[in-house]
Amino acid sequence: MKDYLRISGKTAIVTGAGRGIGRGIALELASYGVKVMVADIHDENGRRVKNEIMEAGGQAEYCHCDICKVEDVRHLAAYTAETFETVDILVNNAGGGEAPCNFFDITDERWDHYVRFNLYGAFYMIREVFPYMKAQKSGKIVNISSGYAIGGGDFCAHYASAKAGLIGLTTSIAKEAAPYGINVNVIPVPTTDTPGLRETDYEQVADEIPLIPLGRIAVPEDVANTVLFLVSQASDYVTGQIVAPNGGKRMLV
Repeated sequence: MKDYLRISGKTAIVTGAGRGIGRGIALELASYGVKVMVADIHDENGRRVKNEIMEAGGQAEYCHCDICKVEDVRHLAAYTAETFETVDILVNNAGGGEAPCNFFDITDERWDHYVRFNLYGAFYMIREVFPYMKAQKSGKIVNISSGYAIGGGDFCAHYASAKAGLIGLTTSIAKEAAPYGINVNVIPVPTTDTPGLRETDYEQVADEIPLIPLGRIAVPEDVANTVLFLVSQASDYVTGQIVAPNGGKRMLV
């Protein structure tokens, strides 16, 4: 019997893996035999996910990381290589926005914070893992962007701008990484049923569902399944691409 994904035994870093989409990605990768470095700024959440993976028979370790701090990112990459001997996969999931905010109320400080959180962090992570992947002439990088990066979003100009930048970062780095056998792709995630969503504007989700051809909002597993494909050998000829699991709401051509 063929193994379509062929990722068992690989090593992955998943940032923001303590809950929500990141947790879903980490658990799904581990279920296919990937050794997962769970990275998060919230230690209790991160360690809980590590334990979930190990209790299910998978391999995982936890590392505290603030992706906005270069020293934390550098330590995460080195600790992963030291623990698992290599870095095969990077999923830049950590990021996020805030409650709806009028453009004219966005201060310099808030703009800087959300651009750093959603764009600089991914840049730092890629910069630190690239040497490991380059040396072994293989690697898979998946950046988690947002549908707002493509279609815009109401009252989140700072978040949407940073996530749009992440798409530009992806397509640019994909060209430079290709000669070393490194694939770089981006997922603009749709509205997804996560703890973060339920803490903010979950009530508005009902208005969105009629606009989605498949009739429901996403769950973390929908994003995780797309990640699985993009980090597997099945996607070896896929790089620099925007892959959007959105239930058909925003069809790209």
